[in-house]
Amino acid sequence: MSRFSDRSIAKQILGNGGFGAVGQVASFVGVIAYTQLVPQAVLGSYFLLVAVLRITSFVGATGVSTDITRRLNQSTTPGRALTTATVFALAVTGVLVPVTVLADPLVTGYVDNGFGRWLVVLLPVTVFALFARAVLQGEQKNTRAAGLVAAQRVTTYGIGSGAVLAGFETSIALAGGLLCGRLLVLGGGVAMIDVSPTGRPTIGELRALASRAATLTAASLGHLGQEWTDTLLIGAFLTPDAVALYEIAWRLSAVGLLVTNPVVSVLYPRFAEAAGAENHGEIGAYAKKAVFYLSAPMIALFAGAVALGPELVTVLYGVDYAGAFVPLLVLLAGRLPYSVARITTVVSYSYDRDRGVTTASVGAGLFNGLVNALLIPLVGIVGAAVGSLLSFTLLALLLFRLVADRVPYPSVTQFAPSVVAAGVMLIAVRVVAVRLPATLPSLLGSVALGGALFVAVFVLVSPRAKSDVRSLVDGGR
Repeated sequence: MSRFSDRSIAKQILGNGGFGAVGQVASFVGVIAYTQLVPQAVLGSYFLLVAVLRITSFVGATGVSTDITRRLNQSTTPGRALTTATVFALAVTGVLVPVTVLADPLVTGYVDNGFGRWLVVLLPVTVFALFARAVLQGEQKNTRAAGLVAAQRVTTYGIGSGAVLAGFETSIALAGGLLCGRLLVLGGGVAMIDVSPTGRPTIGELRALASRAATLTAASLGHLGQEWTDTLLIGAFLTPDAVALYEIAWRLSAVGLLVTNPVVSVLYPRFAEAAGAENHGEIGAYAKKAVFYLSAPMIALFAGAVALGPELVTVLYGVDYAGAFVPLLVLLAGRLPYSVARITTVVSYSYDRDRGVTTASVGAGLFNGLVNALLIPLVGIVGAAVGSLLSFTLLALLLFRLVADRVPYPSVTQFAPSVVAAGVMLIAVRVVAVRLPATLPSLLGSVALGGALFVAVFVLVSPRAKSDVRSLVDGGR
């Protein structure tokens, strides 16, 4: 295979990051609008619907989607691989939908406020939207996939907010926006896919895919556990109001994934192709570089949140959501090991070490659930955030151990430039923030100042970052 190209990878990451930024802004603005348009308890029920939907679609889509992203790069007959995966996804969905119908009384009682009835409609659309996106990523059309996700978020919150303002019932408005966003991804993904299904899958091929999908689904439990098990347990132990607070903290902490998601989506199919060609040196080098650059924004975000204080939440969402600040800090700290674990996960998948990822992820997911069950009744949503932080850290350690022969453990000095830049930024932003009124323009100005200062200091004190920036600039001439 050809060697990894710094410029082509950087171009795709920046393209994906641009769409990610659009989607993230849409999510931020949309959630802010929701906090102003609907009561906190109703918003909490909406987030519970999303959590249940993510759990059920995770079962139906994660394994086959992860597998098809890898198989399209490794298979000599991608059309047949697509056919087998599509038939398998249809079969799984054909089982999940009747189960969802039978469980409707339980779901509607748990979710409340009229949202539970939407699950049976949303589930099949979500499963195939995720599948279509995975096929695009397998074709290395990462930028198009990211563009669809951005469009989905704009559509979801735009239609949801507009429908509420138009006087529709809240559950219809918000769930309808959710449905339209996923239909957009499904339709757009199908239209952009180039690989055409060919052949007819055999029973043996379906059984082999079922085995791989089950392993990959279990392997992803670590990531699922932290993201949505928290929400489900908060809904069980506490109130919908607490669910809304935690989701605000979680979604605000996810700003760091603007960097993590495009890096992972661009590198995964390349890692899979490189592993098949035994190009091990390039995988190790790029994995190490990815860990270096992913750690920087996570450290910066944590320092920025400390500098801005509780005003960060109250200015954006209102004083009713001030209780989200402490769990926000804990979750931001957890984004660093989470992002590292994402890189080691795709390296492991590329080398077909699915069982090792499964062991690590199941262990981390069970650990998260146990910590949540113990801490949520004692300290509320802060306990859920602590559980995520600890399980993310455990997952990262276990996965690094799994690929230690391919990716070296990060050293303390590797994080030094980020820590220095974050420290300078924290002091400067705090000095400015305490002298400004707690308004949205002031907050945005402080964020802009902090971001610019961090990048400048980071590039200045990091020889690696300085060299990479120089090579990219020189290569563009």
